[in-house]
Amino acid sequence: MPTSDTVKFKYLLHTLLDGGRNILISGETGVGKSVIVKDFLMKAPEHIVSAMVNFSGKTSTKNLQDAFEGNLEAKRKTLLGPPGGKKMIFFIDDINMPQLDTYGSQPPCELLRQAIDSTGFYDTKKLIFKQIKDTRFACACAPPGGGRNAVTPRLFRHFNMVWVPELSEASMKVIFTSILRGFLDLDEAKGLNIFAEPVIRAQVDIYQTTIQDFLPTPSKCHYTFNLRDMSKVVQGVLMIDLKHLSDKASLVYLWIHETFRVFRDRLINADDRAKFSKMAHERLENYLTMDWELKDFEHILFGNYETAARHYNKLSDVNTLIPRLDQTLEIYNSDNSPMNLVFFSDCI
Repeated sequence: MPTSDTVKFKYLLHTLLDGGRNILISGETGVGKSVIVKDFLMKAPEHIVSAMVNFSGKTSTKNLQDAFEGNLEAKRKTLLGPPGGKKMIFFIDDINMPQLDTYGSQPPCELLRQAIDSTGFYDTKKLIFKQIKDTRFACACAPPGGGRNAVTPRLFRHFNMVWVPELSEASMKVIFTSILRGFLDLDEAKGLNIFAEPVIRAQVDIYQTTIQDFLPTPSKCHYTFNLRDMSKVVQGVLMIDLKHLSDKASLVYLWIHETFRVFRDRLINADDRAKFSKMAHERLENYLTMDWELKDFEHILFGNYETAARHYNKLSDVNTLIPRLDQTLEIYNSDNSPMNLVFFSDCI
């Protein structure tokens, strides 16, 4: 569903690319940079064709050259271009991922710079210069750090830079409420769709409070939460078969379980986990009027390994579950290389 954020960025993409400009979409991890560009290209006018290249630490100049030659038509021996009457847009994702070479440069980025600077590149096998026409580039990247490198300004000077901020609270609620309500609408008889909005409102509140209260430190460097974590919670809720959701309580049990697995399980000490549990309990009372004790939901587990049918469902008590898992492990070890596992709670 379109939001005010996605609409304005797609307008910028359309205006700049249709005007013959290159565009660089940048922003923190998980804000939807790639999704925005891909959706724009899927719905682009008929005169626009597109191709996508994913850069990684191992991307080489040959990979980029193959992408050019594989997606553009050979007009002449020394000229490449899109099909007649069309414009080509190359979307290059994670443009700052290629590793630096001995001299501190990124060869794929240098080849891209040459393709823009000189409207072409050298074919190192045939020793000829191939020109590229009617082609523009849309790139996306997150800030340097975590394997990403700073890209030379000689390349980025060719791009109009657009920064994508964190998704607004209103947009998050619109997107995830629509997804969850659409899922619950598949079984309207139970009337659970009315709880989609309060569940998502509680989830957005938990997400934003977690970002503010659980900050990364040297000993907690993995306390980095982003929009993908929100998506994982909703994705986990959608894994269940609707016939196993009987009432509001079962839906809330499932949602709080997914929230704990995505957020709480990353917390490394008892104080942080207790603080998160208390915060989640307050949101249950505020948004869902669920007057539960902490012990009512701290040890809830869902999984798809308790029954032969492999349905994602609420699991039995851990003490009942462990013998069943041990028995399953014995069956597995009899037919495969043995694994000596101890089924403590985190392992389960």
